[in-house]
Amino acid sequence: MDVITLLVAVLVNALLMSLALAVGVGIRARSGLQAWQFMLLGQAAGFGLLIAAKQTLPVLLATLGVMVLSASASAMTLTVCRFLGQPVPRRWLCVVPLTLGAAHWAALPDQPLATVVTNLTISLQILWASGLLLRGAGQVRWRWLCGVAAAANALLMLGRAVLAWGWPEAYPRFTAPHPLNLTHLMLLNASLVLGTMGFLLAHRDAAEQALVRLASLDTLTGLLNRREWMSRAGRALGVAGGAADDATVLMMLDLDHFKQINDQRGHPAGDEVLKLTGEVLRGELRASDLVGRYGGEEFCLLLRHSDPDAFGRLDMRLHQTLRRRCEASLGFAVDFSAGVVRVQPGEALAAAIARADDQLYRAKHAGRGRTCSDDGVL
Repeated sequence: MDVITLLVAVLVNALLMSLALAVGVGIRARSGLQAWQFMLLGQAAGFGLLIAAKQTLPVLLATLGVMVLSASASAMTLTVCRFLGQPVPRRWLCVVPLTLGAAHWAALPDQPLATVVTNLTISLQILWASGLLLRGAGQVRWRWLCGVAAAANALLMLGRAVLAWGWPEAYPRFTAPHPLNLTHLMLLNASLVLGTMGFLLAHRDAAEQALVRLASLDTLTGLLNRREWMSRAGRALGVAGGAADDATVLMMLDLDHFKQINDQRGHPAGDEVLKLTGEVLRGELRASDLVGRYGGEEFCLLLRHSDPDAFGRLDMRLHQTLRRRCEASLGFAVDFSAGVVRVQPGEALAAAIARADDQLYRAKHAGRGRTCSDDGVL
């Protein structure tokens, strides 16, 4: 239980966990786990430099060790930001370790001051990451696991800074077998293990969410796929009970001359048309509306609380916006034909789709580029 042994244990532990992540999970560039691997490697390198500083070049190696440990704390913040999908404060993540290195070098003749500056800076960095994790954590277990482990480590480092500032004569040397040093290193070892476990749970959750998205979304347009749209639309009509009272409208939309676009301009151009159509539909519809790619160049929309005037304005915007976006992005205009019906009370989804498809057929044979309805929706 001597300090050097615990330091070596931290170093070896960090290296082994970093290697285990690379071999067991694989590290994708710019991922949260990649940033956490940098954090582990930083811990190993930082403490390795501090151990070496006891043997040779104490000023240089101790300053480099402090900088690397601060960079490791920055990598923790980067890990948190990537897993939470928050913007990364890159400037601060780089500036803090460099500034701490300069401050440590300048303050090193006054050992207590250098100790205060080092522990205070790194503890605040870790508290920043912990605060991001714990704020709004709710029932997300990995955020609590990582956040509490980081906070405990940061508070102990903050206590070291306070002790070095207020009672420098009582502050133990770095390698002294003092209870504070032993407790800190054991807690650090535990926090590295718990943090790795927590971020592995975060990686698993992210992978599960990605699978759910792949199962429910059309990969080209980003809209619901047919199976998911049918499922959600069926549930929505079942909950509605009285569809006529809610003014529920179903719209079948088909891109005009899409086969010609593929044949004459190539399938990549057709894919871009589909992507733009998805963007237009997401941009113009409300959060409560359901929109999905029904198949090929066909799309289905289920609109709640849509009166004739509101739907007429929406229909006009969809036609105009799609033509304008395709003209601006692809150099040619694209329009659509559509059939729209008001869902009757108690009507099955399949029956409403069949009626909307009949109206779509009318729109196609009436010259395309229009929306047809036979029950007062327009």
